[in-house]
Amino acid sequence: MIRSLFVADILPRRPAGGAVQRMDVVTGALAELGPVDALFLTSPDASLPPEEAARFTRAGLAPVPPYTGARALLEIAGHGPSAAYARHQRRTLPPVLPDWATGTRYDLVWFSRERTWLPLRGRFTGRTVVDVDDFEDVLIRRWERLGRGVWGVPLTPWQRLQARRSITWWGRVHRRVAREADLAVVAGAGDAVRMGAGRTAVVPNTYPATRPPERPRTGGAVILFQGSFDWAPNADAAEWMVREVLPLVRERVPNATVVLAGRSAPEVAALAGPHVEVTGTVASMTPYLTAADLVVVPLRVGSGTRVKILEAFAHGVPVVSTTIGAEGLDVVPGEHLAVADTADGLARHCADLLTDRARRDATTAAARRFHLGRHLPEHAAALVRQAARQAVAGEPVGTAEGVAAMR
Repeated sequence: MIRSLFVADILPRRPAGGAVQRMDVVTGALAELGPVDALFLTSPDASLPPEEAARFTRAGLAPVPPYTGARALLEIAGHGPSAAYARHQRRTLPPVLPDWATGTRYDLVWFSRERTWLPLRGRFTGRTVVDVDDFEDVLIRRWERLGRGVWGVPLTPWQRLQARRSITWWGRVHRRVAREADLAVVAGAGDAVRMGAGRTAVVPNTYPATRPPERPRTGGAVILFQGSFDWAPNADAAEWMVREVLPLVRERVPNATVVLAGRSAPEVAALAGPHVEVTGTVASMTPYLTAADLVVVPLRVGSGTRVKILEAFAHGVPVVSTTIGAEGLDVVPGEHLAVADTADGLARHCADLLTDRARRDATTAAARRFHLGRHLPEHAAALVRQAARQAVAGEPVGTAEGVAAMR
């Protein structure tokens, strides 16, 4: 039996986005090995729904105080924003940790992302796993290339300097995780290479198997982009899709429309119009996937792996994506989906798939085989259990070089 503590800085919101879906797979797999407690680093006003708490043996919150005032400004100026906030957490979290979390002898502590491990390293007993399914430095660097900060705001010279300081600092964090953690878990082989040498295991993101609906052969032209649009990279992608890509698609497919489905933000809600539907929060994405003729993932910024692509594969919807959107999946462009990184290229692929039924059928069939063969929750759960057992036993798991060699 393995007794585990799971630590995350996001709460399990429903309907579940990609991060929560990964959380569900990890905690479910750990529960098959023994009792699982959960600790969530949250804002002071957050609460954990009782039905979510009931999924764990024990569950609690560790509220992080707001980081404001003169001290915050001085530390940010002196150390950069990422390092300064980590110092703030390291200073303020220990007094609010539940006694049961620090007083229990765990076999394994599974940290969801580096930013939860940094302020709490050494606070708990047990072997340490850090799940690095997102890379903050990659995200910041990609925003910088667009001339923007991490929230999509224009970069001033001072903000650009701070962004570069954060990029350097996160690189050091990766090396520290590789050096100090008993195991680093990543979502794909490319991320294992980013982590550098060290004990590394790949646990891919997943989506459950589903039966694709029968789709009418009516020449529909509904393009779906699903996600949480209060996340700045999705908001940026939605605006680019509507303002620059959709007009080019409509030159060839005049009835083409875009549906932006998911939690919204004011700048995304403002995109609604005659050819654009903005749904806001939806109870289930299934009706929108069923109605869609095409899924587009026009991300220009991001890191990690997009579950929305696997979701489309499972529902039999062809996908057009940028390279960043498809990152982390060992897909073959032209076989499992179409990939382009310019507005012209995305529009061309969208129009081609909307007008060529044979190509759509071949693409969705190949994508479904890919999904069923490698990206079901049970596949990842088995890898989580294997990684947990090996970490607790201190057995060799793998290195970045070894993972990359298996690609």
